[in-house]
Amino acid sequence: MKTRFLVIPPFRIEKKDTDVDFLFPLKGFCVGFKHEYDYQDIPSDSYVYVNRLLDTSSLEALGNILEESSFRGIVFEDLGVLEYIREKELEIETILYATHASCSLKTVDTYLDYCDTVVLSLDITKEETDLIVSQAKRPVSLYIYGPIAYMYSRRTLLSNYENHFDLPVNKELSLEEEMTRKAFLGIENAFGTVLFDKCLFDGRILMENEGIRYALVNLDWEEDLDFDGWFREFLDGKALPNTTDAFLQQKTIYRLPPKGSSS
Repeated sequence: MKTRFLVIPPFRIEKKDTDVDFLFPLKGFCVGFKHEYDYQDIPSDSYVYVNRLLDTSSLEALGNILEESSFRGIVFEDLGVLEYIREKELEIETILYATHASCSLKTVDTYLDYCDTVVLSLDITKEETDLIVSQAKRPVSLYIYGPIAYMYSRRTLLSNYENHFDLPVNKELSLEEEMTRKAFLGIENAFGTVLFDKCLFDGRILMENEGIRYALVNLDWEEDLDFDGWFREFLDGKALPNTTDAFLQQKTIYRLPPKGSSS
């Protein structure tokens, strides 16, 4: 099975590569994106991305859009989206990207009983990723390039901070952790705030695995790009600036209570 690419496009671009499908962040149903797209402007037979945690009214609004549209597939985080699609028996491919949840083979196999494919979390190592890819009951998908979302809050954290200190309100804010000098970027809209690593994730090494269903590439931070030229160089392994491999070679650090602690 040949891996297909789902690409969140740079702003205003047309693609030519036949192995690429565009994945459009759906306006009103996403957080952490610089560019979103009204469902009426998204070409039919495309893929849409929904990463908000939804309440009943927003889930119903999304459902109305899905029923009216002819999207080929949806990448989503809230399991309510899957329940709606199953209940209404909508013919749309379901691609679960539960950002920090799909970290084990058992979890992934459970999700695969209900949806078409699962995008693995970036919180696990290459070794752990390879194991899941090789042993999952059906082909899984991988996020291989783009911003890394470390945290999502449904609160408007940037506006709250700026209003509290009487600062100009900005929906994007550069931050630096004082101890490590680690740089982050906060992006906010009306539905919440996402905190990103300022370095972009480069996981092309994961493409060594066979049988990957989709490889996700997020170019949302790009404004103007020769996509076909960039994509060819990307597949050829050209080095890219300002990138990180995140936890592929280093396990995520967990802080646990001391042994014998009752807390």
